[in-house]
Amino acid sequence: MSIEERIKKVLLENALKDIDPKEIRNSSQLIEFGVGLDSVATLELVVALEEEFQIRIDESDISAETFQTINSMALHITEKL
Repeated sequence: MSIEERIKKVLLENALKDIDPKEIRNSSQLIEFGVGLDSVATLELVVALEEEFQIRIDESDISAETFQTINSMALHITEKL
């Protein structure tokens, strides 16, 4: 499973439980689906991504740019691996 597929799985299990998986593309703007940086869902997402990829996401890494799309998250996670 690719990094992008793993991120999508984590998103669907944690932050986007009510979204049809077919609606989410790797380039979809996640804010449109309700992933906002000021929400509890984002914190849950960060913890879930840390667990999935066995990485540490620093507070300074949590930005609109990093969490804009699955692709932007994958780029950030790849740098951490």
